Amino acid sequence: MEDSLLELLKYIETNTAFKCQNYKEKPLIRRLRVRMRALDLSAFTEYHEYLQRHPDEFQKLLDVLTINLSYFFRNPETFDYLRDEVVPRLKDRQPLVFWSAGCAHGEEAYSLAIMAAESGLLDKTVVYGTDIDTRAIEKATAGVYSSIAVQYTTDDIKARYFQVTGGNYAVIDKLKKSVRFLRHDIYFHPNFEACDLILCRNVLIYLDRKAQSVIMKNFFEHLNPLGYLAIGKVELLLGIPEVRLFQIINRTEHIYRKAQ
Repeated sequence: MEDSLLELLKYIETNTAFKCQNYKEKPLIRRLRVRMRALDLSAFTEYHEYLQRHPDEFQKLLDVLTINLSYFFRNPETFDYLRDEVVPRLKDRQPLVFWSAGCAHGEEAYSLAIMAAESGLLDKTVVYGTDIDTRAIEKATAGVYSSIAVQYTTDDIKARYFQVTGGNYAVIDKLKKSVRFLRHDIYFHPNFEACDLILCRNVLIYLDRKAQSVIMKNFFEHLNPLGYLAIGKVELLLGIPEVRLFQIINRTEHIYRKAQ
């Protein structure tokens, strides 16, 4: 890695707390260049200098680095399996704690809450949604989404859990009361209670093996006995020793259970 890039990454880390060194080099550079092209800059030194002169650019960069793009019930077959096979095994736990790690704008966290509600478990369920991006957490807390975010949500679900206002879809208050959004870096342990189900999808794929190992160990330690973990369908954690801490439950949906 060239010196100018290293200096740029250190500067970004110092000013945002975003741990660039944990990310795979190629996708990280690719996203840096998205912002550099937008500003017609070609050298890392030029972008470094631009950040020093325009601190408001950090938020635009974070938006690119953290890929805050999602929608409700993304990969619906994953939610179908969780609803039909996992939740019934957890229904007697009190309280029932779900965690959407890397929740972006909150669609996944609210999807978990809807899943609990549809299973008759909302009153005893707490859903945590965490992300490193403060603006994403603010949007998630507001709970107002465009029609694109609910494009794969059935009409009956939309009717029960959203209010249409100004062409947007606002999550109803009953659902919002069960979901708590926090700014948190998954490289560290969260400061809320142990979980029964963790969803962390399409986050680990961008991290190097060392970071993946730390995070998988964090997830293992923060799951209750026989708790479940779902990762992205395109994520392969090859060569990560901590994977052995989990039993694969569904290979297609990449759902694991904490080993006893």
